[in-house]
Amino acid sequence: MRHCKQIVDLVSQEMESKLPWSIRMEVKMHLLMCKNCHRYAKQLKFMQAELNTLEQNLNTVSLAEPAKERIKKTLTLAINESTND
Repeated sequence: MRHCKQIVDLVSQEMESKLPWSIRMEVKMHLLMCKNCHRYAKQLKFMQAELNTLEQNLNTVSLAEPAKERIKKTLTLAINESTND
């Protein structure tokens, strides 16, 4: 049986790629028995889902032209001030 640290690493790996069946079952068994690892896995999956949602929402947001111009002007002034120092 693996230790919690190893299970946490495997839970993270599983989010990026599919683990072999035997390792997935070992992780599932550990998560059934270990309340802390189960909570960690649940939080990690929640964060991944929220970040995916945020990423999708950011792709649909656009600024009005006056806002873009204000940001551009502010950045240009900041760059000019930093190069004059």
